[in-house]
Amino acid sequence: MAFPSASRVLLAEKLVESLECDTDPQIQAAWTAEAKQRRDGIRGGFVQPIPGEALA
Repeated sequence: MAFPSASRVLLAEKLVESLECDTDPQIQAAWTAEAKQRRDGIRGGFVQPIPGEALA
């Protein structure tokens, strides 16, 4: 992808926030915490993202 990793993370966060569904609040909180942990890992340089091409 042409976007930098941090931009893709931000875009993914915004897309998830825009979804309207009836999700159990505890499940939503757990997924939010997971997403933030992954975001922080990428932003902090603790996690090396894998390009999509490498997975195909």
